[in-house]
Amino acid sequence: MRVYDFVVYLSEHIQIPLVHIENGDIVEEKIDIVVDKEGRVIQGPYPSVQDAYHKALESLSNALGEVENILDALEYRLEMEEPVKPGEIYTASYMAHALYYYAAYLYQLGRELGTRGMAPSRLLSYARALRRKALFIRRYARDVRLLHATVVQLSLDASMKRLTWLGTVALPAIVITGFYGMNLSWLPLADNPPAVFLILASAVAAFAYILNKI
Repeated sequence: MRVYDFVVYLSEHIQIPLVHIENGDIVEEKIDIVVDKEGRVIQGPYPSVQDAYHKALESLSNALGEVENILDALEYRLEMEEPVKPGEIYTASYMAHALYYYAAYLYQLGRELGTRGMAPSRLLSYARALRRKALFIRRYARDVRLLHATVVQLSLDASMKRLTWLGTVALPAIVITGFYGMNLSWLPLADNPPAVFLILASAVAAFAYILNKI
């Protein structure tokens, strides 16, 4: 995971991260704004820092909604026992964690901007709510990972159970063929292959029936 260091120069230059989801990955842009000592925009794509900050929060909110929808879809597929690739779980988890750090940064940035009068309290409340939502989604991603691990473990347990059952059912046939494979003439029906095969089939069927009833 790439780590971003956002350096904010509140006296002259402000950088605000703008994130969105594109092709299943997080894409980041930076809003560069130059302000004077009174907070008026000298250079930048938005008329005010407040507008730029609000745009960043809206973009973050949309990204959080998309990741939540992805996690909902993954959870549904896991509950319906549909195949889910580990890479899908990893990607969703990565995005949830990354967006949480973006949300935490934007909240801290909003507090610093608020001390200079460039971000009203309503935007700070919005940023706080997004940070809480990002924390919820990050925990949701952890729960989906645990659900996926549980599904994988149950699948392995079922496979081992089938293999064990198959090996146990085949045990009578292995024992019987072991005796008849020694070419001992005194064994019953040793010179009658069809009868030996009938004995094998009967023993396997009887053992399978017993196991199924246990």
